[in-house]
Amino acid sequence: FSTYRLNITNNFSMNRPSNSVLPHVRSDADRYMTEGESGLHSLYLENRFSLTDNLHSRSYLGILEEMYSGIGSEFLFHMYDRRWAIGGSISSVLQRSFELDFDHLDYRVTSGFVSFYYASPFYNFDLALHAGRYLARDKGYTVEARRSFDNGFEIGAFVTRTNVSAEDFGEGSFDKGLYFRIPINSLSRANSKAAFSTRLRSINRDGGRTLDDFGSSLWFDRRSLRFDALDRTKGRMLP
Repeated sequence: FSTYRLNITNNFSMNRPSNSVLPHVRSDADRYMTEGESGLHSLYLENRFSLTDNLHSRSYLGILEEMYSGIGSEFLFHMYDRRWAIGGSISSVLQRSFELDFDHLDYRVTSGFVSFYYASPFYNFDLALHAGRYLARDKGYTVEARRSFDNGFEIGAFVTRTNVSAEDFGEGSFDKGLYFRIPINSLSRANSKAAFSTRLRSINRDGGRTLDDFGSSLWFDRRSLRFDALDRTKGRMLP
């Protein structure tokens, strides 16, 4: 899988450089937008497979996203007819250079999490709790809730608290935000499973940050195959 970012125009600048006392795992985003306006966004290999009926895995290697390259794996234990699941993920990554080429900076970190998931029967809410080590080497937990609609649209919210104090975290005190997933199928006449997803934050800081789209994804990606989702739509499959 690979993507290339081509800049058309932007007004980013380095007039206000990051003042974070934590490793700059995310707060140097302006440098990536100014020194690497266009460049290789991702280039990685990924393999997904099921070890057993209940144990699923995902492995990845390469340039994973705009800011990090590395290697990692994710596992999910989920019995088909249960509303709960347990997962785990670990990634060893190296921070990319600001020019979005094949060079890297000196910052290296191993990040990992243990996760618990629950599919609530209340309005299709998926609840998740993740505990582990984040990109800035801080440790803590993230709580998230997502609601899925029958047309594929998803909306959610998340809150992360770690052992970083509010003072060291900086403005915002702790990481939190909203999650959106918009299916392409609803915007096109073609039948597609592709979707646009993003997380919106009020401010971009370094505490409580994870890799974009890596780790803690198998549970949500497998939603259409889960019993709780099929049970809701069984009426559409009956003659």
